[in-house]
Parts: sequence; C-alpha cells; structure tokens
Amino acid sequence: MTLIIPLGLAFLMLCVGLETRIADFRALAHAPLGVAAGLVSQIVGLPLIAIAVAHLLGLPAAHAVGVVLVAAAPGGVTANFVTLMAAGDVALCVTVTVLGSLAAPLTVPIVVGLAFHLFAGDSVALSLPLGPTIGAVFVTTVVPLVIGIAVAERHAEAVARARPILRRASFLVFLVIVVTAIASQWSALVTSWKVVGLADILLNLAAMAVAAALGKAVGVKAPGLVALSISGGLRNIALALTVAIGILGRPDIAVAATVHVFVMNASALALVAMRRRSRLVRDQGAST
Repeated sequence: MTLIIPLGLAFLMLCVGLETRIADFRALAHAPLGVAAGLVSQIVGLPLIAIAVAHLLGLPAAHAVGVVLVAAAPGGVTANFVTLMAAGDVALCVTVTVLGSLAAPLTVPIVVGLAFHLFAGDSVALSLPLGPTIGAVFVTTVVPLVIGIAVAERHAEAVARARPILRRASFLVFLVIVVTAIASQWSALVTSWKVVGLADILLNLAAMAVAAALGKAVGVKAPGLVALSISGGLRNIALALTVAIGILGRPDIAVAATVHVFVMNASALALVAMRRRSRLVRDQGAST
C-alpha cells in the first residue's frame, strides 16, 4: 500500500513528460508572470484564505491550524496530470508545483508557526527535513518528467502511436491513487466531515478561484488559467499529514488534511469533466 502512491505518481509524471516538450518550458521564460501568479497565490494567498475561513467558521484551534496547514502545503504531483487531462498548460503547472515544493521547507514552518500563534496562542518551532523533502520532489516529479520529455523529443512518432494506450493507463493509475488515498483515510473522513468539511470546501474553491483570478490579471491565457486553478486546488496532502502526525505528533491537526483528500480530488475531476464537455460542444459546433 505504501508503494502504490509514490510509484503511481512517478508513472503519472512520466506520462506527463511524454506529452510535454522543452519548447513549452522555454515559452514560460518569456511569460514569467504566470509562474509568479501561481507562486504568490499559493504561498501567500492560500494561507491568508485559510486563516479567514477558520475565523469565519469559528473552528476549534486544532482544526483551524489544520486548515492553514493544508493551505501551506505545496501543490500536489497529481495536479500536473489533472492539468494534462483538462488540456491546461502543463509546463506552467509543473513549474509552479516544483518551485512551490522546493520552497516548502522554508514556507511551511513559517505559515504553520503563524497559525499556532493566531489560533492556539503557542509559539511552535517547526522544521522540515530539507534533504528528504527535496529528494521526494525529484524522485516523484522531476526525474520521471525529464525522462518522459527526453523520450518524447527523441522518439516522437513512437510516443504518438502509444499515446492512446498511455492515456488510458495513466487515467487508471490516477484513479487507483485517488481511491487508495481516500480509502486509507476513510474512517477519519467520515467522522470528521461535519467538523471541517465546509472549511475544506471553501478553501478549495477559493484557492482555485484566486489562482485563476491572479493569472487573468497578469494576462495568462485560458490553458494557463486552468493550470493555475488546478495547481492551487490540489495540495500535497502527504506532506501535510507528515507534518501533522509525523513531526508535530498531532492527529487532531491532520483532520482537515484527511477531509481535503476527497474535496480537492472531487473538484479537480469536476473541472476536468467541465473542460472536456465544453471542448466537445465546441468541436461539434465547429463541424456543423
């Protein structure tokens, strides 16, 4: 069970790489404001939204800190694959996800420490292991992505022939990851839904909306807005759970992250369905 998710994530990033080109990343160098919008919305905007949601709903201290912890976590690896499924700007999503993850050892302790100060009246010193955190980013994200891009650049025709099979296989792997993640937290999710469910929903929807709004404000096109929205909504819940349980030793703080597993994946799949439906309608209109 413990190997299913990391291996599945690495496979998804390999598939993302196979459908991405170096030119896609070069284009970002000429339009860096999209990357900046994604990072600002996630590193600054999301924690502020989470603090506002926790205050608005009057959450108990542990759940308030948990909601802020979810917001502080960087974007999840699955955001890159979901962006691919939704025909978004994959290069933008990957760049924001990787940079946000590399910044996490610095940003997460600051945000979580602030949350403890605001909601629990405590001064908590928290540190994330720099080496393992960055190592996980490279093993599950960067390495398979680079391999996929290299193969696609050198064997474009073979990759094109294999694309239908790879897309079906990657979607099945994605479903297995989602089901595995939800099943592993199911009992806690059921018991905690009424406590933090609304907070997680508000945080998720606001995260997606704010990321897209900032992107639009700096001139990001529609595929980029999709990427920013998805990368804002899908958080690295594994990291949040590690901080709450493994580092802080506070399962009560992990409740919000547990519920967020379901919320964020449901909203992401809904966005993919909406994008595919709109493209189908547009294609049908163009053919008539």
